[in-house]
Amino acid sequence: MSFDTRQIDDLVSLERGEVDRRIYTDPAIFELEMERIFARSWLFLCHESQIAEPGDFFQAVMGRDNVLVVRQKDGSIKAMLNTCAHRGNAVCRAEEGNAKSFLCTYHGWSYGIDGRLNGVPGHNTFYKGNLDKSRHGLAPVAQVANYRGFIFGTHDAAAPPLEEFLGATGRLGLDTIALRGDMEVVPGIQKFVIECNWKIAVDNLFDWYHPQITHASAFQPSVLPSTNRLENAPVEKIDLSGVNMQSGAGLDLPGNGIIGTKFDQVVVLGEYGHAIGGPTTSSTGYFEFDPSWRENPRTKTALGPVGCKVGGHPNIFPTTWATVTQPQISLRIPRDPTHTEIWWFTFVDRNMPREMRDFMVTMACRIFGPAGVLEQDDGENWAQATAQTRGIASRRIKHLLNMGIGRGKIIKEGGLARIESLTSEYGQLWTYYSWAQWMKGLSWEELKQATTPGDCI
Repeated sequence: MSFDTRQIDDLVSLERGEVDRRIYTDPAIFELEMERIFARSWLFLCHESQIAEPGDFFQAVMGRDNVLVVRQKDGSIKAMLNTCAHRGNAVCRAEEGNAKSFLCTYHGWSYGIDGRLNGVPGHNTFYKGNLDKSRHGLAPVAQVANYRGFIFGTHDAAAPPLEEFLGATGRLGLDTIALRGDMEVVPGIQKFVIECNWKIAVDNLFDWYHPQITHASAFQPSVLPSTNRLENAPVEKIDLSGVNMQSGAGLDLPGNGIIGTKFDQVVVLGEYGHAIGGPTTSSTGYFEFDPSWRENPRTKTALGPVGCKVGGHPNIFPTTWATVTQPQISLRIPRDPTHTEIWWFTFVDRNMPREMRDFMVTMACRIFGPAGVLEQDDGENWAQATAQTRGIASRRIKHLLNMGIGRGKIIKEGGLARIESLTSEYGQLWTYYSWAQWMKGLSWEELKQATTPGDCI
């Protein structure tokens, strides 16, 4: 089934704040997403700290394509499809590591770390030397680029440069991690599958309406620690004596943790669908495990006045979520309409004291990921919300995102477009609206124009 522009417009109403639930389970819509979003957009692949040395590689996902991101001998970075040019078998089955070459275990074709086809068994005997090896290397990803250590790739050779694609909003989202120090990824990416549509998982990262209900049990005393003793203290002076690094016991817990029903909120909207949504850093109940990075004068200058206020969650469209409470990136990787694979990358400053590093890693595992108390709560909601869209009658009900609609006056300042309000659904609605523009198959120029914020939402 094909969809024309009118049909796609009918799926998302910016004016009413309504989304057609068919977009979560319809196989034809999912296939169109693979073609018009994931085969075109810049997608996060890995961080440069994961491939620090020549031959280091990380296996990433772009839509349905498995991709090898490899540090070259000259220090550059290449990304290639993990599929043999002969019969399509994967040439690498490891998720990450270091390699001098890649070998297809089907017929033994071997490739250099630059993707060149080096060896073909029986090249002279069976092919009589007529196989042009220079034409059968690993297929390269069309474009690969690095922003502050974050490696992105796109299958579209016509896509705008990465920094232009990110725009001020996308760059700010990544800056909230990059500016915290000399950042590196903690080895071991958490990966697991939830029975939900990827858009519902993305939708949730902007949602500050649900914590007081969904996560009520998580914020009971002794379940998750707060950071009263960490606030306003430089890293080297943080006192973690008496803290149980496995349970978190020993840290003081405020009455409601981060649960809040009246957050002062700032939502930043960007071209191509990027957005940041959540409380301001001055909101009652807002916290970070280590907020001291924001006090650096250079950081304040780099973030700008709006960036310094942002305490919510950035999303690089379509699926790259940067958390702010502690530095992590989560990918929502679509596997099929009702299954999404979640990846979690945890970042630390490589100069951080070991005790603080251990604490940050412990908390990363306890909050998000397959054992995270928040992710388990959220995953149940996402799975149930997706399951109900399968019903003939249930899917006729609209997905409702009209909190604050018509009152979202957009303030344009410093190259950013923002809305200041109480808790709202502007971030979600902007993401779905932008999704619809991508699904129309617009040119890059048309897409940018269609997703440039206006004066209100």
